[in-house]
Amino acid sequence: MRNLSFRQWLILAVVLCLLPVASVYAEGNKTYKFELHGTDPVIAHHTWPAWDGTYTDPGAVVVHDGKFYMFRNGFKAWPASVQIGYAVSDDGLTWTEPSADPVLMSADVPFAGVAALASSAVVLEDGTWVLYFYTWTTKASTTSPGVIGRATAAHPEGPWKVDAAPVLVPGNKGTWDSRQVSAPRVVQTATGFVMYYAGTSGDLRTTSRIGLATSTDGITWVKYNDPATTDALYAESDPIMTPDTDHLPALKMVHQPAVVQTPDGWVMIYRYVDTTIVGNQMVLSVATSVDGIHWTYDSRDRLWTSLQMPTKKSFWYTALAYNTGTYYLYIEGENGSYTDIYVATFAGQIKP
Repeated sequence: MRNLSFRQWLILAVVLCLLPVASVYAEGNKTYKFELHGTDPVIAHHTWPAWDGTYTDPGAVVVHDGKFYMFRNGFKAWPASVQIGYAVSDDGLTWTEPSADPVLMSADVPFAGVAALASSAVVLEDGTWVLYFYTWTTKASTTSPGVIGRATAAHPEGPWKVDAAPVLVPGNKGTWDSRQVSAPRVVQTATGFVMYYAGTSGDLRTTSRIGLATSTDGITWVKYNDPATTDALYAESDPIMTPDTDHLPALKMVHQPAVVQTPDGWVMIYRYVDTTIVGNQMVLSVATSVDGIHWTYDSRDRLWTSLQMPTKKSFWYTALAYNTGTYYLYIEGENGSYTDIYVATFAGQIKP
């Protein structure tokens, strides 16, 4: 996932040199300008041979009682074992880590296979912290099967107890999410929990869609199923977002749904690879919804590309937080042979 061939890097570098540098690149009807908080990462990888000695991504970010908490993923290669570290912030911009050690490791997850990666966190009314993660069970870089699991703790620094079994698994053979479910983002609502996740039936780069599941307790989940669909691909459940081929015919995938519920409605930042750009450049775009199920989106509204990164290089995984009218977008950005975590913010309304 994080490795490109020399030829791909060369082509991408040439293309980026030919493109104008801009803070926002949008071709659709809306532009939301996220501004980087400086040019330095807010959390950097540590030096080798630390558990995060090569890569780190923002994993799960949650705002609780006005404070920001991050459960970040750190790893030394990919695909390889991933460990989860913990950081805290008063403003979402300046972060401290109570301990240099991870609070949860892939080895703690009995069904992890190669890796378990943090992706979402919530705090229950009784004070229990819940961390949702997804697994990477084989050494395949883009096509590994994977499930979604859950761990709980009395405090964010742990100790964390991993549920014995996954809480969400792929569908049966022939369905749209039959191979992998990943990158869960869980939103706690007044009536229960909503999970957004990426699902694929094959190669992540060509078949990824975004699905939804609901739960009353955060443990037992029911995938969204539209009874009006008759395609065998959607016999068991339906995605709530598919590649936006109406506006970008070459678009093959949407994934990494980062979702928040705000006073103005539901907001999702999702990632896709635009195959019309040489090098399959990664792009972030925005979708909005009134009910959290039916979404409006135009992938030509390019919220973020690699041009906005300080290094002008690739970005990978993201997390999104919302607090008192401001959106905080955390981005894993390439920095030489490593990745670090950057943050961009937007103060304003994003309405359906």
